[in-house]
Amino acid sequence: MGLSKKTFLYSIMLAVLMVSLVVGYFAFMLPSLYVDYVKKDNLNSIAAIQEGYMKTKSYKELMVKNPTGTFSVEIPDRGEKIYAASKFFQMSIEIKDEELKEILDSFRKYGNNPEKWKEMEEDFSKEELIDKWNVIKEKLLAEGSKTEEALLEVKIDTQDNEQIYKEEYRKRHMLSDSLIVYENGVSDGNNVYITYLAIGKTEDSLVISVLPVMAPKMNDLFPVLMGSLPMIVALVFFLVLVASGEFSKRIVNPIIRLAGYAEHAKAVESFHIEPFVPEGNDEIGALGRTLNELYEKLQDNLVELEEKNRMLEEENERQEVFLRASSHQLKTPIAAALLLVEGMMNEVGKYKNTKEYLPKVKEQLWSMRKIVEDILYLNHCADSLQIEPVSLRELTEEAAAAYRVQAAEKKLSIEIEGMGTVHTDREILKKIIDNLISNAVQYTPEGEKICMSLADNMFRIENYGVRIEEQLLPNICKPFVSSNTKQKGKGLGLYVVSYYNRLLGGKLRVENLEKGVLAQLTFPCM
Repeated sequence: MGLSKKTFLYSIMLAVLMVSLVVGYFAFMLPSLYVDYVKKDNLNSIAAIQEGYMKTKSYKELMVKNPTGTFSVEIPDRGEKIYAASKFFQMSIEIKDEELKEILDSFRKYGNNPEKWKEMEEDFSKEELIDKWNVIKEKLLAEGSKTEEALLEVKIDTQDNEQIYKEEYRKRHMLSDSLIVYENGVSDGNNVYITYLAIGKTEDSLVISVLPVMAPKMNDLFPVLMGSLPMIVALVFFLVLVASGEFSKRIVNPIIRLAGYAEHAKAVESFHIEPFVPEGNDEIGALGRTLNELYEKLQDNLVELEEKNRMLEEENERQEVFLRASSHQLKTPIAAALLLVEGMMNEVGKYKNTKEYLPKVKEQLWSMRKIVEDILYLNHCADSLQIEPVSLRELTEEAAAAYRVQAAEKKLSIEIEGMGTVHTDREILKKIIDNLISNAVQYTPEGEKICMSLADNMFRIENYGVRIEEQLLPNICKPFVSSNTKQKGKGLGLYVVSYYNRLLGGKLRVENLEKGVLAQLTFPCM
């Protein structure tokens, strides 16, 4: 099952669980809680009425839930009068019959001592109470006004019920052609009392029915709901916690395992790790399998890369050995040729009368020796760099001094302007500047000038009276590329400059000027 379906199923199950909880609460718990609340409220109401009447002996200021059915009876400790009161009346009853007085006195002796009320329940059995009530009923129902006047003297003071009931309303419900119901409602400010009057017509008569009821109040449910709220919240929290724990176990835990596996793979020094074992066929399982395939491919690429690096190291070593051997073999005949040329120039033996050509041979030999030195110097390792502040002025003057004689022979003017400092390897930078000055002296025509400008992290050299062929400019820094057609194929100067300039992190720019050639070095600021 896919992850989206699992999440959807989890949401459905949680929704069903919550709905079941709410339905169960309203169907089973709320009615019993409401009934219990109403019973307690009624008990509190009768207690409040009793306490209020005991203090004021009146109903005027009392809040009564059911004014039509609520009243209080007061039996004084002495005398033959008893009193009754409600929202609608106040009544006094004077008992004149001796037998009724005796019955009243039998109850009155317990009223003087509330601790004996329980004894009254034990003293009067159910049959005794029924007998006493039958006596009272027979006397009250005796025929003749004289008998009634002899028994009791009643005085009633009625109250205006319009001050009690307010907000009257009337509705009519036409339920069928032969049945109509009138609904009349009044409120006492606390409860709503509704009287239904149904009128129906049969074939031979008119039927009328009356139903008085008290309407339930919405406010009665609020305390019940608020009292149940902590329990509902706790139960919902518990159910959500259990459901989320199960959801986490089935969905989130595999993601945590997958993240832990990725962290472990990142921490190991190689990709030789145990594969991740996914659980299930959902998106997380697919991700785990894809991750395994990725690590396997990376491991294969790493092995292949290590093999290529090993082969490259072997090839570099072979080239270095070859270059060293080649340069060593070249230096011996060059040294011998130089000795012979010196003999010719000094007219030693058979080498007399060759002065016209010997300087050119010597120049070629020096050029070959410089090529050999450039090849050897290419093996300077980047790991041996010694970065330090270097004075460009001092280094340039030192490199230019080596070419004063050659410049004088060609009547070249060499100018150095400015000061500058660069943080770099001094020996490599000296080699770079040396090659640039060497190229400038070699290719600048007689009588021209060479200008060098210095600044922090920048070196410029301009030689006039010469130009580089436009087709050579893009490849001027490649090995054995030269603008001197007579010595074509022997140019390593700019290749060495470009190589070591990249090693030092600088930039090289070579371009033609209006009357010469510009080479500019720019180094990064430290």
